Amino acid sequence: MKKIVIREVKKGSLAQKAGLKKGDEILKINDQNIKDIIDYKFLITDEILNIRIKTKEGQERVLTIEKNFDEDLGIEFENPLIDEIMRCKNKCIFCFVDQMPKGLRPSLYIKDDDYRLSILEGTYITLTNLQDKDLDRIISMRLSPLYISVHATDGNVRKTMLRNKAAEKIMDRLKFLKENGIFFHTQIVLCPGVNDKDVLERTLEDLFSLYPSMQSIAVVPVGITKYRKGLYPLRRFTQKEAQEITERVEELQRENLKRFGTRLVFVADEFYEIAKKEFPPAETYEDFPQWENGVGMVSLLRDQLTELMNEVPLSLPVKRRVKIATGISAFRFLEKVLSPLRRVENLEFEICPIRNDFFGESVTVAGLVTGRDLVAQLKKRLVDEAHLYNLLVPEVMLKDGKVFLDGLSVQDVEQKLHVKVAVVKIDGRDFLEKILGKDLGVEL
Repeated sequence: MKKIVIREVKKGSLAQKAGLKKGDEILKINDQNIKDIIDYKFLITDEILNIRIKTKEGQERVLTIEKNFDEDLGIEFENPLIDEIMRCKNKCIFCFVDQMPKGLRPSLYIKDDDYRLSILEGTYITLTNLQDKDLDRIISMRLSPLYISVHATDGNVRKTMLRNKAAEKIMDRLKFLKENGIFFHTQIVLCPGVNDKDVLERTLEDLFSLYPSMQSIAVVPVGITKYRKGLYPLRRFTQKEAQEITERVEELQRENLKRFGTRLVFVADEFYEIAKKEFPPAETYEDFPQWENGVGMVSLLRDQLTELMNEVPLSLPVKRRVKIATGISAFRFLEKVLSPLRRVENLEFEICPIRNDFFGESVTVAGLVTGRDLVAQLKKRLVDEAHLYNLLVPEVMLKDGKVFLDGLSVQDVEQKLHVKVAVVKIDGRDFLEKILGKDLGVEL
């Protein structure tokens, strides 16, 4: 068995109060072995825990913790899954990992297809790498909701896309989950000429038939980088194609509202940008079930910013200079929604769309901007008096608010550009306050 070593004990947590420390190894909980993080999460639901540990010094002891059913212990492990991650054996024609250059964080090159990460973090799985024992465990432990990459319900199309014969029986797997009370969210990575048009229509109707077990669908455009030599020939969607896709999905949403009382299917923000269409109202995304898939972020931020503009002061107490970094695709939206701030006295701000030289210009989303592209392009805009500027960076560019895709940290960027960097949440109030100077006491 793998060693279950504690990496961090949160201050003030139950674990800290019980005497657990960084470096301690958990051996058993209530005399039960722990296979992985799912077992751990299940075992700590008991209200009385007897935890057998081995300290860094090699001493074994048992600690007793009394707790509420839903209370967490406040522990993080050296290996977050405890067990080995389940690797993906597919050879998907659109796989983003296959079209990444060298030099990124090592974790980005791991192809996972792990149902445990799907449950805990909302990552998407294909169901093609599951063994029968994994499915049995999902059912017996009621592990729900899952996040499932469907792409196509036509078995031949899906087999071609995933290059795995096991991909053919997706509808059988989804029906099995439904019959056994498992809920799931789904995504369709749409590739021109492969799984769009008639294939997409069939896929959506098949998935609608699985409601309410099937809780939502995200339709996302395929990501294309410049590193596709020797890979399946794919291209980006045209503006006309994107318009047709967004209009068709909006039509289906109206039908689904009458049929199910929910829209069920949602289009990624990137499709609206490609189509050069106005983003829908935030309420059309309901409870934002596909938020992590980049679905509805722009609409929510726009609506929040628009509502808060009435609270913006007419003048700032001191001169404030701000650069706002973003991806190419968000530039048009930000220019429009932030235009009222041009009237604020003592505020000078510029929205800086960062061209993606690292992955290629066809990649336009902020979440794939690297630290090196950010630094290289902003250096030209911060030649004089760079230290007088504040640089705002959206949190989607960073992992855990600290590190860019290429490993550069926020501190690295500050040192290279000689500016103060603030990480901005996808939240209208946080965004405006950091533009106006929350550090100066300006709050809305």
